Amino acid sequence: MTKSTDLIGVDGTSSGWIASIGKSKNRYLSSIKFFEELGDLLSLYPESVIVIDMPIELNKKNYLRKCDILAKKYLGKNFHSSIFIPPLKSILECTTYQDANKLSKKIAGKGLSKQSWYLKNKICEVRELAKLSNNIYEGHPECSFKMLKNEALKAKKKSVSGIFERLDLLNKAGLDPLSVDLHLDNNSTTKIDDVLDSMVLFITALRIYEGNYLCLEKTETKNNDDNGKIFI
Repeated sequence: MTKSTDLIGVDGTSSGWIASIGKSKNRYLSSIKFFEELGDLLSLYPESVIVIDMPIELNKKNYLRKCDILAKKYLGKNFHSSIFIPPLKSILECTTYQDANKLSKKIAGKGLSKQSWYLKNKICEVRELAKLSNNIYEGHPECSFKMLKNEALKAKKKSVSGIFERLDLLNKAGLDPLSVDLHLDNNSTTKIDDVLDSMVLFITALRIYEGNYLCLEKTETKNNDDNGKIFI
């Protein structure tokens, strides 16, 4: 009998992580849970394939990772702004935004966005856990939704039209959002788009498990600094 593997799509919130959890067997999504610490998730599902919407590999000096450039191109001009620019690796050692912004300008020639700075702790959390597991992959929900539709989406994800569009894509992909067990503890920081993002990343985890994924990455090997991979 073929062993079933845990597959998990993860999206971050201001207070923790939303995880859509299921099995490779029958391609079934069973539950959506909230975790304050990502390590608790990994402890419960140590052999899982995890796709997370958070940068893992970071550049040393180049402002843009090649994978982010490719993701922006993949999404097109109407949605490319959903790909944010992660901080340089050395920025993670800074203790204030002012120092981080100054260092980014010095090394890369451009400043650091507040969004990147506010995600610093979450990026550090993911990077530390990625050292413990070879099965943690960086994904991007909007890229994965476009992969499902095979064309550009019509509406932004926070709009009513965008939410219904994404629900429809998940249903057509074999997921039933209304039948999944929710364990979110009435967390007020959880938004509907966070949940949908984690669900589509579950599908990406399934694609990785089955070997039919798309990986956006640099193909040249001359410059090791321009790294990163985004799995779709």
